Amino acid sequence: MIIRKTRPEEGKRVNTLFAIAFEQPMENGPGEEPGVTNWGAFEEDTMFSTFAVTDFTQFFDGNQVKMGGIGGVATLPSHRRKGGIRGIFQAALADMYENGYDFSYLYPFSTAYYRKFGYENCVNRSFVTVDLGLLSPRKAETVSVLAELGSDLRGPIRELDRVWEQTYNMAVCHPEKDYGWVVKADPAGKQNFLYVCFDTDRKPLAYTQFHLENQTDGRNLVCSRFCFRNRKGFDGLMNLFKGFSADHRFLKFYLPEDSAMGYLLPEWSMGAACWSTAPSGMVRAVNARRVLEKAAYRGSGRVCLELLDGQIPENNGIFDVTFENGKAVRVEKTGEKADVTLGINAFSALICGTSDWGDALQWMPDVTLHRENQALEGVFYRKKLWIGDYF
Repeated sequence: MIIRKTRPEEGKRVNTLFAIAFEQPMENGPGEEPGVTNWGAFEEDTMFSTFAVTDFTQFFDGNQVKMGGIGGVATLPSHRRKGGIRGIFQAALADMYENGYDFSYLYPFSTAYYRKFGYENCVNRSFVTVDLGLLSPRKAETVSVLAELGSDLRGPIRELDRVWEQTYNMAVCHPEKDYGWVVKADPAGKQNFLYVCFDTDRKPLAYTQFHLENQTDGRNLVCSRFCFRNRKGFDGLMNLFKGFSADHRFLKFYLPEDSAMGYLLPEWSMGAACWSTAPSGMVRAVNARRVLEKAAYRGSGRVCLELLDGQIPENNGIFDVTFENGKAVRVEKTGEKADVTLGINAFSALICGTSDWGDALQWMPDVTLHRENQALEGVFYRKKLWIGDYF
C-alpha cells in the first residue's frame, strides 16, 4: 500500500471514488481546489481510499491559528477494513505538523472511529424548532433587506460574522474572498432566501439564509445560516419569520449552545418552541506545544502535563507550562513528574474549552491525576464554542 498526496490529474479519480463510496453525483466530490490537499491510498496504480484536508484560519483564545478540516473521507466498498484511511491519517497528520497546523477538525460518521486518530467531541450546538403559528416576537424597530441577484450585502454580513468569530472559540475566520455566495443570492431563481436585518440607522444587526422545504411535520423554513449581534437583531429576525406564518408551520435553525433560548423567545412553552443540544464535530490538537503557547489561561500558575499521542510522536512527553496573568511565559518539555496524564483526545477537547477541570476528572476516560494542583483549573476551563462551517 502506498500513501501519498494526489496529483492534479488524479482529481477526477478522487471524485469518482467519492461518488462510488457515498452513492452521490460525482460533482459533489472534493476534487482539486485551492487550499485543498487530497490524499490517497493506492494498491499498485489503483486509488482505493481518499480524504481531503482543507486549510482554514480559526480563532483560538484570541489568536488566529491554522486548522486542517478533514472531509471527503471515502473508501471503495471492496477495500474497506484494509487500513487505507488509517494510513492516510498517519501521513496527513505528520504533514500537518510539519506545515504549521495547530488543530484539525472533522464531522464524524462515527465518533468511536475517529477517536482512534486523536479526535474528540468539541463544539455543541442547539437545534431550535419554532412553531410559527405560536410565535409572538417582541416588537423591534428593524428593517429586513432581501439579497437579490446582483445586490451586494457582503460588508454587513462580514461585519456580523466578525462578531461571532471574536466571541466564540474555534470559529472559522472568513476572508473577503469567501463571500462570493452573497452576490450570487437568487431568491427568485433558486428559492433560497438571504435577509440582512438593520436597525433604523442602517447598522447591521442580524442575517439569515433559508430555504422552504416540505417535511414530514409540514412546510417549513430551514435555515442554513443564522447570525445575530444582540437581542434586538434576534427579535428582528423573528419579526421577519412571523411574516411567513400563514403558509409555513415551523422555523428551524442552529445556534451556539450558550444562546439562552429561554430568554430570547417571549414564549417557548406549550409547544411554541423546543431545542436540543448535541455535539457538532471533533477536534484534534496537531502541535500541542504551540497550542499551549497560544492558549488563554486563568490567573497565574505552573503545571506539568504528560501527553500521550499515538499518531504524532512530537506531542508525547511531559510539558512544563508556566503562565502569568493569563498568558504562557514558558512551555518546554521536562523530566519532572507530571501532575496529570492526558491522552491527546482529552487534551484537545479540554484546551479548546469543552469542559472545566472538575468535570474532566469525573467523566473523561483518558485523564489520570497524579497529584493535586489547583493551577490545572486555570488551564482547563469551559469557554464559549462555535463552528458553523462544514467541509
